Parts: sequence; structure tokens; C-alpha cells
Amino acid sequence: MSLRRVLRAVVVGVGAIVLASALALGVLLVVVSPPVADFDPEGWRPGPGFGVDRRSSVNATAVTVDAPYGPEDIAVDRSGVVYTGDRHGMIRRIRPDGSIEAFADVGGRPLGLAFDRRGNLIVANHGRGLQAVDPDGRVRLLADEAAGRPILFANDLVIDSVGAVWFSDSSFRYNTATLGDVPSYLVPDLVDGRAAGRLLRYDARTGLTEQVLDGLYFPNGVALTADETAVWIAESTRYRILRYSIGERRTDVLVDDVPGVPDGLNRDADGSILVALYDRTPALDDLILSTALGRHVMIRLPNSLFVNEDDPLTGAILVLEATGVVRRLHTGLDPAATNVVPHEGRWYLGALLTHPVRSTAAR
Repeated sequence: MSLRRVLRAVVVGVGAIVLASALALGVLLVVVSPPVADFDPEGWRPGPGFGVDRRSSVNATAVTVDAPYGPEDIAVDRSGVVYTGDRHGMIRRIRPDGSIEAFADVGGRPLGLAFDRRGNLIVANHGRGLQAVDPDGRVRLLADEAAGRPILFANDLVIDSVGAVWFSDSSFRYNTATLGDVPSYLVPDLVDGRAAGRLLRYDARTGLTEQVLDGLYFPNGVALTADETAVWIAESTRYRILRYSIGERRTDVLVDDVPGVPDGLNRDADGSILVALYDRTPALDDLILSTALGRHVMIRLPNSLFVNEDDPLTGAILVLEATGVVRRLHTGLDPAATNVVPHEGRWYLGALLTHPVRSTAAR
């Protein structure tokens, strides 16, 4: 066969592949609808993520403890009993001897957990709102709306010294009401790219819930500074951490272009910020988020293609000074942690889908 015929065959073959791909893409865009009716993605091109000095980067090691499925957050009571929720709405407790028992059925998907001064477990529950569970396991609803809007995605929380609960309501677009039970609600919100979350404050003395901030990009983890003058907020779909000054009612970017997708936040005993990170995906940042077409294609694909039990997301723990300066990056977590909860010199790590609660020595 002559060289000309070989080249022609190659060109025809490549052309057929391109045409078939274009037709398949066209069918996908026409036949499959986005999960929300008003899908109109906001363009945003992420930066490359700031670098961390090699001397500040260490490999993370963790010890696995058996736990319920999907232990997003951890709370530890005064006697050292570990509490965590699962994807089916059950709060369970893990005693120091390793035994696990049911504590309370709160429904929904319990995400944020913290004990108040009276020993009640306060729960940020995706699909239910803000709840309190007394020591006997009785569940009480504290808030399911704020500023005239339902709380559709209560996520993380922190309780201040007067008993007020600061918590995130991550998205009114992507939640159980619009997507049902899916592995991740962050991924479609990231592809959508629009600000659909807020920061709320529940006053335990009055029973009122205040909308502190609106128009946030998937606000996830929240934590208080040691002097309680400011709240740290992880904006997951902008790869950054905000600092909201309470007295001044001012919001600033504390850390931008984080080298991972920030999830849960906590303050360690020394005042530093513990940030649970998912590893970023270059193909997602460079090929999908940077173009409207890429966003339109990805939003129509099954959620399980990107987040699933068989291939869990990996991650790291970023330790920051209260000023935002990087102290250390603990890499190599598989699966990634959703929250890092300090307790008596150890960090307890939650997880999105997998069973184990893990712990690692604080460093």
C-alpha cells in the first residue's frame, strides 16, 4: 500500500473517531438534563496550589478503628467515648474497649458533631437542620430555617463559650432535596461554580438562628479562633479559607489557592488550624472547571464516576498558624479525612464513605 493511502486511512480513521465522539457528546448534552433546572455555571480557573517547603511536608500515618459507614465527623465526650454518625442517620458511640453501640437515630445525614457545656451532642444534619441529642439519646430539633429559607445542607459546626452554635449551610442547589442520596454533593456544586451557601449562628439562649453570611462558595468546615473574635470558614469550591471578624463583621481571605480541596476545620490545642484536604485533580482543574463545555458535560455524568467506595479520594492534613502561615502538611492519607478532631494529643479522622475512624498522633 502506498504512503498516500496509509495517510488517507489514518486521517479517515481519526476523523471517524472525532465525529463519533462529537455525536456522542451532542447526544449527552441534549438527552441528559442537569440535576438542577437553572444550571448556568460560573466560570473560574483554579490556580496551581501554593507550594509547601519539603521540610514541612511529612507522610501521614494513622491507626484504624472500626466504625459505622461514612463517619464524617467525630466528637469525644469527657470519658473518652467517641461519637460519630453514618450515612443512614444513626449516631453511634465507640467505647475505649472498641465496642460500638447505637446512641441515637437522628435521620438525614449527620455531618458536624460537637458537645455543648451541658453534655448534649449538637448535630449539623444534612437534610434535617440543627439538632440536639441529650445524654439519653433523645433528639430535639433546634433549627431548620434561617432568614426565611430552609436549612438544606447543615454541614460543620463549632460552639462558642456562651453556647452559640456557628454552622455552615453549604448549598441550596445541591443537597438531598435535589440529588437524593449520592456519594458527594461537593462535586456537582464545584462544577456549577456558583455561590449557594451561607454561615449561620444559632443562639441557644433565644432559640433564634441568624444568617451571618450569604453568597459563600460551598462553606464547609468552620472553627473559632482561640479568642473567639473570628470564625474560620473553608470555602471548598474556591480552594480557600476565609476569616470572618465577628465584631467588625468583615470577611477576608486568610489562605488562598490551597493545595487541596478543604473540608473540615478545627482548632488544635496550640491555636493552630487543622484543615482536612482532598487531593486536587489536575484534569478537573485544567480541563473541566476552565471551560463552560467541560462543566456542562461533567454535570451530566453519574456522580459515582468521580466519588465511589472502590476508589476513594486521597488527601492530606494542612496545619496552619492562626495567621495562615503553613506549619506542616501531612500527606498520603488514603482515604482522605473529612475532619481532623484533636483529643488528648491525638487527631481523630473522619471519612466520607469508608468505615474506619482513624487516629494519628498530633505533631
